[in-house]
Amino acid sequence: YAKIVADNTVRLLLSVKKASFSLSQSSGVSLPGYMHEPDYLGLDALTGAPGFGFIFGRNDNVLDHAINGDWLTRDTTFNQAYSERFNESYNYKVVLEPFQNFKIDISGTRSYVENFSEYFRYDAYGEFRTYTPSNGGNFNISHLMTATSFMDGEELFQNMLNNRLDIAMRLANENQAWLDLGSPMVYDSIGKGYFPYGYAANSQDVLIYSFLAAYSGQGTDEVELSLFRKIALPNWTVNFTGLTKIPALKKIFKTINITHSYKSSYSISSWATNLNYDENNTMLMYDGTNQRVPQYDMAQIVLSEQYAPLIGIKLAFNNNLSPSLDFKKSRTVTISFINNQLTEAEGREIIIGCGYTFKDFGAAFSSSNKSSDLTMKLDIGFRKDKTTLRSVDENYSQISSGQNKVNIYLTGDYDFSERLGMQAFFRYDMTDPFIANSFKTSNTFAGVTLRFSLTQ
Repeated sequence: YAKIVADNTVRLLLSVKKASFSLSQSSGVSLPGYMHEPDYLGLDALTGAPGFGFIFGRNDNVLDHAINGDWLTRDTTFNQAYSERFNESYNYKVVLEPFQNFKIDISGTRSYVENFSEYFRYDAYGEFRTYTPSNGGNFNISHLMTATSFMDGEELFQNMLNNRLDIAMRLANENQAWLDLGSPMVYDSIGKGYFPYGYAANSQDVLIYSFLAAYSGQGTDEVELSLFRKIALPNWTVNFTGLTKIPALKKIFKTINITHSYKSSYSISSWATNLNYDENNTMLMYDGTNQRVPQYDMAQIVLSEQYAPLIGIKLAFNNNLSPSLDFKKSRTVTISFINNQLTEAEGREIIIGCGYTFKDFGAAFSSSNKSSDLTMKLDIGFRKDKTTLRSVDENYSQISSGQNKVNIYLTGDYDFSERLGMQAFFRYDMTDPFIANSFKTSNTFAGVTLRFSLTQ
């Protein structure tokens, strides 16, 4: 067994053809009300403000230094915010070629953006005071949802609801303040059972990790209890072109290309620190509720995935016939904490294509002694889109929009010369909606396009 493991490890290492990793960080400060004039190197010639640390990129405690150094305006009506910006992102890519004509591109990305702002003003008592500090930003990281890609949406929604008690217990047991209270439990009418005090069935933190566990295919004891994950999970693209190396197939096909691609992401479009949150009292409650004040406020979290394609096959016969088949699938699930509602948008599409090239077609139409090729291409697409709204508080689901689509696209391309070409096209689109108050529609387009190039 050791030899098998060693051989496979060496084979894997040798299959790495290219690997890259990049990390970038940027930060900045906006200090309104600064009263000094910058001279050489951006420093004030008399006072040296704002200092070499600031000039060379050190941004910590800038506002405190400005107040203590008397750099700021003392206008009591001044109303512009001091702000700090921080952006960190990384991405990696690994290209594997386990054997000839079989390539796998693996990639991952992470982006974290944080913005801090705070107002300051010189008051009537001769002191600078700061007001309404706020911290916020956005977050995005590559993710994996393959474990639930082909599961029913209603089943996943019920899994999320069933996860809430286990997640609430994990969160509560990690909060020493809850344990110090004696681990109290209270009846929750929405969860229809006893939940830890402060961790209601519809509280933000409980819903976040119940949602991530259910739609990522993780157990409640496995899901990471962290909003801003550090490790970007791998996405991939697979491309295989080696079947024409088989002599029997090479007699029939010029090329056989098989592709597969997967991309998924977990994103927080906007987050902000909760102004009511007190790190010294992690069991601070909203008045009249069984919900503790969370550290962050956010409108929604989005999980998305795309198989583009799940499977794609492109063939080229030796007789100039070139059929193709693509099956694509996409899913975007958004949980909103404004109304505790999930929006699930699904899409599936099959595209069947066929092309044929007529060699040396239409010598009578060509302006040169040699004729050009006529390339015909037909694509027929079948797509299904569906959007479902799911209420967490009411345990209710309803299709809000969706349709079946059929697209037929036929083109013919012909070059009369190196400068003059023509394309004739025909397109038919048909939409059949799921919702009763929408109507079935169809559109037809046809025409001819002439292309003339002035370049040599």
